Amino acid sequence: MFDNSIVPFLSAATSLRTLHLESNYMEGVFPPQELTNMTKLRVLNLKDNSFSFLSVQGLTEFRELEVLDLSFNGVNDSEASHRSSTAKLKTLDLSFNPLSDFSQLKGLESLRELAVLKLRGNKFNHTLSTHVLKALKKLQELDLSDNRFTNLDHGLGLVIPTSLQVLDLKRNQLSLAQEGYLGICRLVNLMELDLSSNALTSLPYCLGNLTHLRTLDLSNNTLNGNLSAFASGLPPVLEYLSLLDNNFTGSFLFNSLVNQTRLTVFKLSSKVGMIEVQTENSWAPLFQLKILHLSNCNLGSTTLGFLVDQYDLCFVDLSHNKLTGTFPTWLVKNNTRLQTILLGRNSLTKLQLPMRVHGLQVLDISSNMIYDSIQEDIGVVFPGLRFINFSSNHFQGTIPSSIGKMKSLQVLDMSSNDLYGQLPRTFLSGCSSLKVLKLSNNQLQGTIFLKHANLTGLVGLFLDGNNFTGSLEKGLLKSKNLTLLDISDNRFSGMLPLWIGRMSSLTYLYMSGNQLKGPFPFQRQSPWLEVMDISHNSFSGSIPKDVDFPSLRELRLQSNEFMGSIPGNLFKAAGLEVLDLRNNNFSGKILNAIDKTSKLRVLLLRNNSFQSYIPEKICQLSEVGLLDLSHNKFRGSIPSCFSKMSLGAENNDRVMSLVADFDFSYITFLRHCQYSSHLNLDDGVRNGYQPKPATIVDFLTKSRYEAYQGDILNYMHGLDLSSNELSGEIPVEIGDLQNIRSLNLSSNCLTGSIPDSISKLKGLESLDLSNNKLDGSIPPVLADLNSLGYLNISFNNLSGEIPFKGHLVTFDEKSYIGNAHLCGLPTNKSCISLRVPEPSVTSQTNEEDSEEEEEGDVIDIVWFYWTCASVYISTSLALFAFLCIDTRWSREWFYRVDQSVSHLQRFKRSHVCN
Repeated sequence: MFDNSIVPFLSAATSLRTLHLESNYMEGVFPPQELTNMTKLRVLNLKDNSFSFLSVQGLTEFRELEVLDLSFNGVNDSEASHRSSTAKLKTLDLSFNPLSDFSQLKGLESLRELAVLKLRGNKFNHTLSTHVLKALKKLQELDLSDNRFTNLDHGLGLVIPTSLQVLDLKRNQLSLAQEGYLGICRLVNLMELDLSSNALTSLPYCLGNLTHLRTLDLSNNTLNGNLSAFASGLPPVLEYLSLLDNNFTGSFLFNSLVNQTRLTVFKLSSKVGMIEVQTENSWAPLFQLKILHLSNCNLGSTTLGFLVDQYDLCFVDLSHNKLTGTFPTWLVKNNTRLQTILLGRNSLTKLQLPMRVHGLQVLDISSNMIYDSIQEDIGVVFPGLRFINFSSNHFQGTIPSSIGKMKSLQVLDMSSNDLYGQLPRTFLSGCSSLKVLKLSNNQLQGTIFLKHANLTGLVGLFLDGNNFTGSLEKGLLKSKNLTLLDISDNRFSGMLPLWIGRMSSLTYLYMSGNQLKGPFPFQRQSPWLEVMDISHNSFSGSIPKDVDFPSLRELRLQSNEFMGSIPGNLFKAAGLEVLDLRNNNFSGKILNAIDKTSKLRVLLLRNNSFQSYIPEKICQLSEVGLLDLSHNKFRGSIPSCFSKMSLGAENNDRVMSLVADFDFSYITFLRHCQYSSHLNLDDGVRNGYQPKPATIVDFLTKSRYEAYQGDILNYMHGLDLSSNELSGEIPVEIGDLQNIRSLNLSSNCLTGSIPDSISKLKGLESLDLSNNKLDGSIPPVLADLNSLGYLNISFNNLSGEIPFKGHLVTFDEKSYIGNAHLCGLPTNKSCISLRVPEPSVTSQTNEEDSEEEEEGDVIDIVWFYWTCASVYISTSLALFAFLCIDTRWSREWFYRVDQSVSHLQRFKRSHVCN
């Protein structure tokens, strides 16, 4: 259906030669009636519409039409032509339609002039075999990429016309033996062949018969075999050869390319190990390369002498090898057109710059072993650099001020070195094109972003892990496109300026681990903010009730001095996944305004001042998989509805929408770009270097904090209700938390027995029920928890023989101490001599009397523990120097301190529970 507003235009424009009508909601049969009078059209673009049927017979109306684009439609059938078509159609694009079989392309054989056929991104599967194309004697280019082919018909070369010059089969599921390649090898005029990103395992030796082959891409497969023999048999007219990311092992003789005279691009790497690349010292190649990619190869013991004779290189990737010694200045000097050199992940020890000015644009020497300072004249020698990665070395000294002369610099990464001093003024004022600045984990200092700062193009700023001081200055306001700001783990202090909340592009804010103070920094709506981490500072006060973060995904406020109630608006943020409020002074009732559509996945409220009951309403947060309510004063019973959350089996398919690590994926962009006279680094920075930090959550399990991220975080489920005032029995519904990995109910007032239903938690890795009033025997079915790596049921009133069998044999006596009536292994207490008499009326009466007598002694016991605490403090001060010197006694002392703290906690708990 046409937009009625353009119909009059089409009726009057019968002489048009080119017409673009993409994304116009047209549907039905092609060609539509409204276009049939436009007989002089040569180019017709109908991309991204909804045509479902192609009438080949109807194409005869367009006698001049040469190019037809029906990609991104819904074409799933066609109508055959009853007579030979007079159409001159040369290019037909049916990419990204729901075609699954060549029988849906009836009548295609009547398009005798067709030279280019694009069928990319359809649903063709199984074996590629068709006679539809046999009549297309002039077909030169066939694109079948991004389909589901698994095999090729042996007779493929008999049904596809031998006129074919370009065949694209990348990103299918092809897995071919030698005979599977025979159909391709019969296409004797083939010039370009792309079989990348398939499941190929054997090298196609028969390709040596294709004497016109100029481009061959076999990258990203699982190829293995004799690589040197394969390379030596390839046709001598090759210009482009890519063998990246395969399963090659062993050695490769570079002089196996001796027959190649036109090669300009060569790429080789292995996914399973290092390839030993070897050359003969006397060999000089007859070709001049423009692009060389030899990553993950063993070049440390090999001198690439042939590179001395290469003078036309523009892109060199020798990363992840075993190169040692000095930066290869000679390589830069010999190739005046060199734009990119990647030498990361080697063992280079010295950076030596060439003597003359060079037009290099991309320089990566990250993850080497360079201990030098950066030469001061780097900005003079390489004034055109647009990308610098010096990260993960041992560079010392200060940042050269000459970097300020690099007017085109867009990405600068000097993180994880030993740089010190202040940021040069000429650098901050001169690099106005800089988009990403990463100086993390150095020893840089001073105040930053004074008025002279002029980083107007900045998108991502990483200053974390340094010694910067003072407050944020207004020079940062000039970076109006700033998306990510990370100043965590520095020494910034004072009040956070209010203008930080007015930076409209700010999406990721990391300020943890400083000395910042003042109220919550965002007092009004911040529409674009997705991640805010201001933890481990001294912010105070309450969070405004009307705070609004519609795009917020993570909010981390732990270890500050916030107080008051949690605003209900936080739970209404549609995309909020992580809320970490640990170690503050929040109080009141939690979850007053829960939204059932909440995406909250992690809720951490440890060590606050909540004193209410845990509301059943909390279970409406159905996506929550990590819940920490420990070290508060929650009272009452444990809700039985936790299985309605992601902890339970009914929600085990829900996955957290995590983002990828913020990493140099921009390098991937560089490696896969084709040679051109000008690298478009703007697109690379914009598309391949977006700030997408990983979600990392630390959670207490197995008595220690573990950090979870990525897929592991998706499957980590934990519940921590420890150190509260919860009472009653452990609900039997606890066994319905079938996704749970960590369960901690320790240091409460729980009574009754350990429910047998816990044995249903087959994925449980950590179980802590210590410091409660649980009684009865240990359920023998706990021995079936084969994933359990940590068990603590100490300091309860458990009795009977320990079921020392199955997986429970892996735990020692520490898991059971403080239960006077437990016996058997792994304790030294025999069950034969232990008798637990049945309680009688008289004994119960005596117990009641003794309890009354004990109540009279409470005051004395309290004074006793206060005395012990005073002695402990005095003794620790007196022995402080001695303990610092003698580490063995120091360890013993702190062990005793931990024991004392545990006794004090149990004493406090006993009074709370009573």
